[in-house]
Amino acid sequence: MTSLLTVPKAVAGASLKLARMPFDAARGALGGSDPRAEAAERERERAEELRAEAEREAAEAEKRRREREARAKKAEAAKKEKARKEAARAKRAATKAEKAAQLEKLEAKGESIEAKEDAVATEREAERLAKAAETAKEKRKDGNGS
Repeated sequence: MTSLLTVPKAVAGASLKLARMPFDAARGALGGSDPRAEAAERERERAEELRAEAEREAAEAEKRRREREARAKKAEAAKKEKARKEAARAKRAATKAEKAAQLEKLEAKGESIEAKEDAVATEREAERLAKAAETAKEKRKDGNGS
C-alpha cells in the first residue's frame, strides 16, 4: 500500500536518473569526473587527516600521561628519601642523647664513688683521731691518777 504521493516521487526520481544517464556516460567517456566521486574523495581525505590528527593527539596525550606519572614517581621517591634521611637523623639524635645520658650517669656514679671514698677517708680519720684522743685521755688518767 503505497500512497498516491509516493508514486509521482518515485516516477520523478527514476525519470531524473534516466535523463542524467546520457550526460554521466558522456562525462565518463570524455574523462570528466563525477562531482559526487570528487566530493567523496575529498571527504575520505579529510576523514584520513582527522584520523591522523586524532592519533597524533592521542599519542601526545599518552606521552604527557607517561611524563606526569614519571614526575609523580620521582616526587614520591624524593619524598621517601627525605623521610628516610629524616628518620636516620632522628635516630642519630636519639642515640646521641642516649649516650649523653649514659655519660652523665657514669659521671654521677664516679662523683658518688669519690664522695663515698672521701666519706670513708673522713670516717677513718675521725676514728683514728677518736682513738688518739682516747689514748691521750688514758695517758692523762694514768699519768695524773697514778
